[in-house]
Amino acid sequence: MTGRFPAGALLPVLFVCCLCCAAAAKPATGKTSAVPAAAEPALPVPHPAAELDEVLRRAWSAAGLSAVPRASDAVFLRRICFDVIGRPPTVAETRRFLSDSSPAKRIRLIDRLLASPECDRLLAMRFADLLRVKSEFPINLWPNAVQCYHRYLLDAVRRDRPLTEVARELLTVDGSNFRVAPANFFRASADRSPKGLGEVVALTFLGMRTARWSAADRESFALFFSRIRFKSTDEWKEEIVYNDPQPVRFAARTPDGRVFKIDTAAADPRVVFADWLLDEKNPFFARAAVNRLWAWIFGRGIADPADDLRPPVGFWGKIAGSDPGPQPVIPELAGFLETEFRRGGCRIKPLLRTILDSAAYQADWNTLPGERERAARLFAVYPVRRLEAELVIDAVAAVTGEYERYRSVIPEPFTFLPRGFPATGIADGSISSANLDNFGRPPRDSGLLGERNNTINAKQRLWLMNSGVLYRGCSRAVVEARRQNPAMWKKDPVGLLYLHVLSRPPTEHDRAVFRKYVAGKPRSRQHAAYGELVWALVNTREFLYHH
Repeated sequence: MTGRFPAGALLPVLFVCCLCCAAAAKPATGKTSAVPAAAEPALPVPHPAAELDEVLRRAWSAAGLSAVPRASDAVFLRRICFDVIGRPPTVAETRRFLSDSSPAKRIRLIDRLLASPECDRLLAMRFADLLRVKSEFPINLWPNAVQCYHRYLLDAVRRDRPLTEVARELLTVDGSNFRVAPANFFRASADRSPKGLGEVVALTFLGMRTARWSAADRESFALFFSRIRFKSTDEWKEEIVYNDPQPVRFAARTPDGRVFKIDTAAADPRVVFADWLLDEKNPFFARAAVNRLWAWIFGRGIADPADDLRPPVGFWGKIAGSDPGPQPVIPELAGFLETEFRRGGCRIKPLLRTILDSAAYQADWNTLPGERERAARLFAVYPVRRLEAELVIDAVAAVTGEYERYRSVIPEPFTFLPRGFPATGIADGSISSANLDNFGRPPRDSGLLGERNNTINAKQRLWLMNSGVLYRGCSRAVVEARRQNPAMWKKDPVGLLYLHVLSRPPTEHDRAVFRKYVAGKPRSRQHAAYGELVWALVNTREFLYHH
C-alpha cells in the first residue's frame, strides 16, 4: 500500500467526483505553509514512546490485526503540520524534510513544531472553543473581555503551564472580567444560574454532561457554584465576578459520591470543589483532559464522545444499572496516558510529544479491507477526516495567497481584522466569515465538541468548484511558486506545483494525466493548464482531509 490519494482527475468537471465519491479516497501527503525553519534548537533526547507503543500493540495483537506500516515521510509531514500548527508545509520545508536522511528527523520535527508560535495559536483556538470565548449572544463576553481571555490562554499554552494551575485559577479567581482573565470562565456561560455554572464546570473539567444526571444530582452538584455573583461597574459591559460573603451552610456532592459539608463563612465552595477535582488521587480531571487531547489529535476520543463521560457505575444510586456511556476502546491506553499526564506535571506538550511519536499517530491511513473497521476503532490506522474549517481556509490561503476578511456581525463595536490574518488566530467566536461558517466553524455557544461540523456539503463543493476568486487565486499561486522557486520551475514545474499544494512529488500517473490534459487544450489556452492543475489539486480529498 503506497498511501496515496488519487490525484489524477484534473479536469474541473471531475472535481465533483473527487469530492462526492468520498469512499474511494487513498491518502498521500499534503502541503501548504508550515514548519518553523532555520536554526536547529537544542533538543532533548528523543522519546520513542516505547511504553505507549507496547500498550497499543498488545491491543492490536489481541484483536488479530495485521501490522500497519508507518506513514511515508511526505504523509507524516503534512499530517503533523496540520495537527500541530494548523497549516501545511512550504515547498522549502517539504524539500528539506524529505531530503533529510537522519533517523531522528521525525522527533526533531515534533519538537520544533511543539515549540513554535503556530502550535500555541492552534492550542489556544482549541481551548477557546472549549471555554466559549465569544463576544456576542448567547455568551456576551464583549470584545474587551474576549481579548483579555484569549491572551491569557495563549500565554498559558506558550508557557506550557500545568492544566491543574490553570483550572484552579478559572474556578476560584475573583475580579473584573476585563482585567482578570480567569474571571471570564464563569462569566462565559449563557446560563449563569448555579445549575448552568455547574453544567459548564462538569463539561470543561470532567468531560461530563449534567443533562444525563438526575435533577437531585444536578442540584447537589450546583451548590458548589451557588455563591458566585456578578456585579456591574461604571465601565461599559465590565462585570466583577466574586463569591457572596454572606455565610450559609449546605452539603454538596461530587460525581464520585462524596458529600462535602460547607460553611461559607470558613470556606469558598469553589475552592472546596477545586481541591477535590485537582487532588492527585482523583482520576476525573486527568481522564477528561487526556481523552479530550486525544480527540483533538485523532478526531475522536479513546472514549467517544470525549465530552460525554459518566460517573462510575455504582457511586450514585441512580447511575447503577443505567447506560454507562462511552467506554475506552483500549482501557490500558487511557490508563497509561493518564499516568503520563501526571508524570509530566499535568502539562500538555510533554504528553503531545509522546502521542505524536507513537505508532498510532505515525501509522499509515490504510490497512486490509477486512480489517479497516476494527483497525480504525482501535487507532491502528490514522483516521482520515476532513480538515477543520480554520485549517481549510488557512490552507487555501497558503496556496493561493487569497486571504479571507474577518469581521464581527454586531456593532459592539464592529471589529475588522487585517487581511492575511490566520483563521486559527481569531480570538473571538463572533468574528467570522462566510467560508468559515460554511465549513463548520463552531459557534462557541456551549463548548461541546459536537459544535464543530467537519462534514463536506454541497455548498462547500460549489465554492471549491465554481468560485471565481478561488480560480484566480490558483492562477496567482502558479506565478508565486515560480517566483519563489525559479530553478525548480525551469526544471520541473509540475513537480513544484505538487509540492506547493500537496507536499509531495507527483507520481508518473499524475504526470501522464496532466500531459494528456494539456495536449487536449487549444495551443492558445495551454498556458492556463498550470493554474487549472492547482485548482484541481485544491479540490481533491488529499488536500482537504487529514490523512
